[in-house]
Amino acid sequence: MQPHFIALDWGTTSFRAYLATGEGEVVETISAPDGILSVNDRDFEGTLERLIGKWDVRLPILAAGMITSRQGWIEVPYVSCPAGLDELASALHRHTTAMGRRIAFSTGVSFRASNGVPDVMRSEETQVFGNLEGGQGYFVTPGTHSKWIAVENQCITRFTTYTTGEVFAALKDHTILGRMMVEAPVDEAAFARGVRAALADPAGFLHRIFATRSLALFGEMPSQSLASFLSGQVIGSEVAHALTLYPGDVTYVVLASAAIAERYLAAMAIAGVKGRGGNPLAIVKGLARIARSGGLLA
Repeated sequence: MQPHFIALDWGTTSFRAYLATGEGEVVETISAPDGILSVNDRDFEGTLERLIGKWDVRLPILAAGMITSRQGWIEVPYVSCPAGLDELASALHRHTTAMGRRIAFSTGVSFRASNGVPDVMRSEETQVFGNLEGGQGYFVTPGTHSKWIAVENQCITRFTTYTTGEVFAALKDHTILGRMMVEAPVDEAAFARGVRAALADPAGFLHRIFATRSLALFGEMPSQSLASFLSGQVIGSEVAHALTLYPGDVTYVVLASAAIAERYLAAMAIAGVKGRGGNPLAIVKGLARIARSGGLLA
């Protein structure tokens, strides 16, 4: 396959570059732990060249993720909802490096909820457009900051962010709830118990999660099951709240690694919601679509 462009997914803690065709098919991949926070003296250009220097300097680059945030290389203002391919293409920020590489920075999307509070995302929108079949759909992008996203008439119309992954990590690693945990494979029954508890008492999160400690103290849950139970509590709380905002009678496309997607699909099934896995790496295809809309690719 003949490569036509380079796609960058440059996040807070990781760097991924893809040599790709104009249709978004990946030819070669480079991954590195060089997220934006690890770049010394803001030398993003030097870091980029060190990592992808072997690739043809003439290929256009499409970049997405936290690289376009305030802490990144070039801050690009968010596009507000409703946001489609044309809106994202119109907001592309062009830049040429000292080596002559042509980069188009793709921005993120913002949404202001009915309570007046703004919400934002960067890179999830490209995943969505890479997976979008038809003009509408509903998506979940699990992670440090999980998103529930609605698409209508080829545009992202609204979304909601949950700090699910970040909260789980903080509770597990920095509170007493994690003191009795041991590393172990996922305990499906413990996870499901946590999800059911969350769905039964959505408002009781701060009370419910203490059961992670008390059940262990009384010998009613083994240490190797505690992380799964807490994970179920946290993900279940996300699902419970999201279903007060988004329909329960549609099929959600979950964009995550197989292991994480499995957890979300299990939680959604317990809540009576249909879901299926999507391609979390379709960010490349999404960037290709944005590039074509902006006339950067034939």
